[in-house]
Amino acid sequence: MIAILGSLIAIYFQMRQSHAQERANAQRDLLNQSREWWLLGVESEQTFDLICAGLQKFSGLGRYQQARFHALAANLLQVVTGAHFQHRDKLINSSSQEGFIRAFLAILNTPGGREWWQLSSKVGNQELATYLRTLLVAEAGTLPP
Repeated sequence: MIAILGSLIAIYFQMRQSHAQERANAQRDLLNQSREWWLLGVESEQTFDLICAGLQKFSGLGRYQQARFHALAANLLQVVTGAHFQHRDKLINSSSQEGFIRAFLAILNTPGGREWWQLSSKVGNQELATYLRTLLVAEAGTLPP
């Protein structure tokens, strides 16, 4: 009986340590993904200019530039989606998730970001899209144009 109790306690501590390791890996993975995304913007002046132009007026870009901008923005959306669901699964804390959401909202609150989001929010994870739409409506008029 004591051996069984001892085994259960050992399993409990092992599971706890494994969960802590999972959390650390999840946080590290998200940070690496976001760092890689932000570095894409400065890898070349052409990419930087594309991002700037897309944030100003997505519809003013040519078809190829729109596709490139969409690929960059959709990649960041995947990172934000990961943060959202990892927070829900308690793998990252609230302040980490909020940082990813706030950074993405700043992009969506640009003129071109709004244009892109109107098209892109219809595909992908609708739970996150609804959450982001709710935040955008709540913040309407509180952010600089």
